[in-house]
Amino acid sequence: ELCQTYRKSMNFEGSFEELAYNRNLANKTPDGYVFKNAAILLFAQDPERYIPNARVRYVRYSGTERQSGKNFNAVKDEFFYGAIPTLIKKLESFMEAVLRDYYYFDVQSGRFHMVPEFPKDAWLEGIVNALYHRSYNLQGNPVMITHFDDRLEIENSGPLPAQVTVENIAREKFTRNVRVARALNELGYVRELREGVPRIYESMRDSMLATPEYSDDGTTVTLTLRNRVTDHKKTIPDHILKQIEKGWDDFSDSQQKIIGLLFENAELTIDGFIEKMSLSESAIRNNLKLLEEQNLITRKSEKQRDRNALYHFSAE
Repeated sequence: ELCQTYRKSMNFEGSFEELAYNRNLANKTPDGYVFKNAAILLFAQDPERYIPNARVRYVRYSGTERQSGKNFNAVKDEFFYGAIPTLIKKLESFMEAVLRDYYYFDVQSGRFHMVPEFPKDAWLEGIVNALYHRSYNLQGNPVMITHFDDRLEIENSGPLPAQVTVENIAREKFTRNVRVARALNELGYVRELREGVPRIYESMRDSMLATPEYSDDGTTVTLTLRNRVTDHKKTIPDHILKQIEKGWDDFSDSQQKIIGLLFENAELTIDGFIEKMSLSESAIRNNLKLLEEQNLITRKSEKQRDRNALYHFSAE
């Protein structure tokens, strides 16, 4: 099916074998056509029969670090097989199902907006890039997608080409497997050759998330995307969200600032508020008390007077 799709996308009248030869994806011998590794990766039903580790592994960990032994915290571990276009489709559907949404608070409007854990352009481009930039040698490992509470790591066998570093990767254009990249472009899976990495940076920036991080240890290149889900250590009940939205215009500027800070930081002490607000301690305490009386926030401390008391949104 992929072979015929490629023929149609190229408006090629001859056989797939002839097209592969014309696109430098096969050699012509007296005994017939011999497909190159690029063609196997792109069109074979089971590329791993010919190229070891031509697959993708996804692991989801509960928390922000890998644990082992009795604290082992992997909650999902799945492998994906097939030609690269097939892998892209499978992984696109799978990742859309496992990635979460969370609420982003717009302090200008007092509205909560549901946004994805990571922008799709960032994680999908990261996966596609890993598939066609990885080193498909005998020692190569599968493409790894490691999912933590606070980040997504996408690893492929490296290293980076000589002219590319983790510092200039957003500017330096490169393609390790040119034939694979070109065919993916012709099939519509890569919109613009060599524009994937800049798009990752752009989509993270547009979503107001941390700058993508690349690392290269000489054998593996890792892309790390960080989210803001763990900024909110506790789930804020729906009725609290609705109460804040409904009454936003009735809150004072100081109360709006307090609500915004709690949404950004999950919980703060009185000193935390003082550091972030241009108000006196007594004014901050008065505003906190008013919000407590509305059951919007809760003070967490067993002591009557405690500078280390934590304020957070009410759980009930």
